[in-house]
Formats: sequence, C-alpha cells, structure tokens
Amino acid sequence: MKLPPQKANTALLATESLLSVQITSVCKKKQTTVAAHCRPLRPLPLTKKVLSECAERARNTGKTIEVSDGKETGLKALVSPVGNISLILRKSRAGKNKYVPIGHYPDISIEVAREIARKIKSEFSEGVKTHSAYYGNVTGMAFDGLINVYKRDVLDAGTKRSAHTDRSKINKYIRPRLGDIKVTGMTQADITHYLSGLDNLKPATRNRHLALIKAIFTYAQRLRLMTFSPAQYIRAQPETTSQRRAMSENELRLWFHTCEQMHNREPDNAAISLLLFLALTGLRLGETRHLCLEDIDWSHKVITLRQTKNGKLRRVPVCDRAFVLLTEIRQHQGDKGWVFSGKGTDNPVSEPRRLQKRFCEAAGIPPFTIHELRHSFATRLVEDGVDIHTVKDLLGHSSIKVTELYLHASPARYHAAINQAMGRFWM
Repeated sequence: MKLPPQKANTALLATESLLSVQITSVCKKKQTTVAAHCRPLRPLPLTKKVLSECAERARNTGKTIEVSDGKETGLKALVSPVGNISLILRKSRAGKNKYVPIGHYPDISIEVAREIARKIKSEFSEGVKTHSAYYGNVTGMAFDGLINVYKRDVLDAGTKRSAHTDRSKINKYIRPRLGDIKVTGMTQADITHYLSGLDNLKPATRNRHLALIKAIFTYAQRLRLMTFSPAQYIRAQPETTSQRRAMSENELRLWFHTCEQMHNREPDNAAISLLLFLALTGLRLGETRHLCLEDIDWSHKVITLRQTKNGKLRRVPVCDRAFVLLTEIRQHQGDKGWVFSGKGTDNPVSEPRRLQKRFCEAAGIPPFTIHELRHSFATRLVEDGVDIHTVKDLLGHSSIKVTELYLHASPARYHAAINQAMGRFWM
C-alpha cells in the first residue's frame, strides 16, 4: 500500500535514525575491542622458553630481536638470527640511554644476569647521588675543590699521558694562584690575569696551562656541575716555531763513530744501545724506551710501537744496521721483556740525556739533544730525496704539515736544485 508523502517521509527519517544508532553502537563496540587489544602488555620474565621462541623468530625473519625482562627493569636480551643471545642493561641519565653489556646466555643464567643488573644499577645510583652532592655544593666550592675532583677522576685514573706534568702545573702554579677563588665567581679576567703572570714561561708552555684549566672546567660541565666555562673563549697565544736543529752529515758521522766505539766496549749497555737505535730510526725517545722484544717481527724487520704519542699502535720498518742491533740484544736477553731494560730493575732504561751530552763532547761536536737525533734522521732522508710521505710515515707524524717543516730546515736540497737550474748560465 502506498503511503501518503508526509507519512512516507516520517517513516524514512525513523529508519535512518535507527540505522544511525545501530552503526554508532557497532563502531563504539569495535573501538572498545581495538583499544583493549592495543593496551600495552607488561613484558614477560625472561625464561628459557621465551628466549627459544625469540631465537626461532629471529632465524625466520633474519633480524635481531630485542626482548625486555619483566622482572628486572632495564635488563634486555638481544637475539641474533644465528642464535647468539647477548644480555645487556639499559640505564638512563640526563635523558640519554647507555647500554652496559652483561654477558651471553647460556654462559650466564638469567638469574645471575638479574643480580649483575641490580648491582650495576645500585652503583650507578650511588654515582648519581655523588654527582648530585657535588652539584649542591658547587655554589660554595672553591676552584681547589674542582681541581681535586678532576685529579681524582682523571689524573689518578692513569689514562692521561700528561698526568705527571699536569700534576706539576697544578701543584706549582694553578692551585696556589687560583685555588681559593669560588668556582661560580671565577671570571675570564681571573684566568687571563693568571696566564699573564706566567711571563717567565714560553707561550707554548702557557698554552699548556690554559689547556689544562679548560680541561678541568670541561670535565665539570660533563658532570653537570657547571653550565658555562669561564675559560671557554680565551684564545691560545701564538707559538714561535723552534728551529729544528740537526747534525750536519760530518757531525752525524763523527757521532756514529763515537757511539759505535762505546757500544763495542759495552755491548750489553742498554743506554748506549738505545741512543744508537734512536739515531738509526728517528723514533721518539718515549715510545722507543717501552719497546718489547715480543713486538719485533723478526721475519719482516718491523717493530710495533704501543706507547705512541697519539695512543695508536704503529708498525715501523727498521734499517739493516738497526735490525742487527736488535738481534744482538736478543742474544743477550732472550725473546721476552724490554728491549732496552734498566739494570737491576723491571723497568725500561732511564732517559740517557747525560750520556748523549758525553757522546757529543767525545765526538767534538756541539751538544745535540736526544730529540735532535730525530731531526738529524729526518733531515738526512729529505736531503737524500726520500718522498715526503715516506718520511711522514717513518716519523709517525699525524699531519704532512709537520713533516714539511723539515723541508724548510734543509737548505742543501734547495741549493742543489738552484745550482742545477742556474749552473749552465755560468761562463
């Protein structure tokens, strides 16, 4: 039966309203269901079964899987596609995460890993409390107190090569002159005044003092004790490059003759052998004193230097005469221990600076320092036309610019080039 137009419209509106209610109800029900499924679940405790399932999933996907422990916050297992399981601890400080390796499963059990994690977190928490205590006291702390923190955490840790000289600067200069100034009240003018008072020291040495003061304040910033360093914008002074003094060819010949004579008389004298080896290789005294017999590649005539200026291992080939010298030392001392060992001690031989002076006097030449043996070696290579990059590698320079200084210090090579170019114009 056909309804009148007015009643038909009323029925249509009622139907649309009913459908709207039903659709809304269904949508709300679905949203509730989805929300329930999406609610984050607490991580399950790490167990053998959980790790086995993760290992299988990692193999199938070809990706490393990270799974957290539900019992110990921060403890995680990294499961690789090949089945390796690493246990790590994630800890956070100042908004940054740090990951600490604990061990590998099953080499250590999950329970042992939890105990290790708890211990690490406890130690970390104590460290934060210590730093917080420092932060609370920094407003009243004198610079002397900040020096003590740096000395304990950095210099006494034994990782900084200049620790000995840094302590000397602190005790002799910095502490007496700046130690009583409050850290929060120290200004750039205080540090500048301190540096200007070191007028008896060379600019290069004063720059080392500035670098040490900057390092102390930088460490304080790392510990969140300070937000700004008063030394930040102080610029280093221009340093005058010292003249690289080197022996002439004749002086070096006389020196070698004297040294060889002394070595023949005392073949087991480590100090004489060290000076001879330095002149033959051009190596630095500090890195050569700590050379070990185990670090000599006898088949390739190459030595490995471990205590180098930049802290990186360096392999250096040596000339035949230097290799013969090493072989002689090996016959006296065996295959282990210091190459240049001190007499009656377990340490390397002391720096033979007085002996070097005696050699120069005996050879009838001016007093050249031990480091100038290195300059003499480099100058001889340059004047013999050795490629500058080869010279750089042999000397262990970090930059070719340092090696280029030997070019300017060697006028003989320029004389040869000028004479060759201009000689044909002479009658």
